[in-house]
Amino acid sequence: MQGFRRSLLLAASLLALAPLAPLAHAQGFPTKPIKIVSTYTPGGTADVIARTLATSMSELLGQPVVVENKTGASGSIGTMAVKQAPPDGHTLLVTTIGTVVLAPMVTKDASFDPVKGLTPIANLAMTPGVLVVHQSVPANDFPGFVTWAKQQAKGVDIAVAGPTPEVAMALLAQQAKLNLVNVPFRGSGPALQSVLAGDTKVIFQTPSVQMMEFIKQGKLKVIGVSSAQPSPAVPGAVPLNKFVPGYVQDINFALWAPPGTPADVAAKLTETVRKGLSAPGMAEKFVAFSAPLAVAGPDEVTRITTRESNNIKKIMETVPIKFE
Repeated sequence: MQGFRRSLLLAASLLALAPLAPLAHAQGFPTKPIKIVSTYTPGGTADVIARTLATSMSELLGQPVVVENKTGASGSIGTMAVKQAPPDGHTLLVTTIGTVVLAPMVTKDASFDPVKGLTPIANLAMTPGVLVVHQSVPANDFPGFVTWAKQQAKGVDIAVAGPTPEVAMALLAQQAKLNLVNVPFRGSGPALQSVLAGDTKVIFQTPSVQMMEFIKQGKLKVIGVSSAQPSPAVPGAVPLNKFVPGYVQDINFALWAPPGTPADVAAKLTETVRKGLSAPGMAEKFVAFSAPLAVAGPDEVTRITTRESNNIKKIMETVPIKFE
């Protein structure tokens, strides 16, 4: 009888401790430096966001947070590297939601579910894509661009870096009935340099600091932005949907952890991001590099990812794209 009572007491003790077990993860986290994988090249918008976030998180968590640029396969190499990393919160991913959504199409890995294949931590920023031309192009707005583009017998080459711009431009070509030819580059920097050199005349990408500086210098001209409304990221730019009804391609940057990351660790990361990005001066800093803050929790990341996944599936049914 006494043995039975001891067994009951032991069982009760274990049950009492069970709710505390998950807390052990977050209480000891982080135990080592954290690595943030950025799927874009140094200097681009995603890279600047990742490095700004890394500095903030390091100060709050008391551990070094480093950024590793892992590019290639339209961002899918870095995405899959984080998917396969240990689910302990020490390896994270910063990229666009579009990159994650397109990963199974780029890698031909149908088993990867962009909605459930990673642990969402937080949405970070939202920016439009910006359609920009070389200063020699005789167009200052979208109607002028359409006129010029239709005069090009072989079509218009457009420099793009990553799957999100590729899809956005393929969709614009279809809706505006233009012959736009995507020319993929391994990073926004090389794509931008190609346009500055006049090798390609047009580029579509997020409005990086470098791009905005060249626009100020008059070396590049803004044709329009892909947001539904005018964006503070590109002051004065006209939304393309004014001329192409329904054309909206907002670009969200978010933070993920590997699948299976303990819920309390994910929650601690989410709270760290919220606290860090709400610090004085942070909003102005993000506007300065043309990526206005749009901080939201994991549920919002899941909602946007689901929406984008459904939208892109519909687009891909009618717009054939071969990812490089």
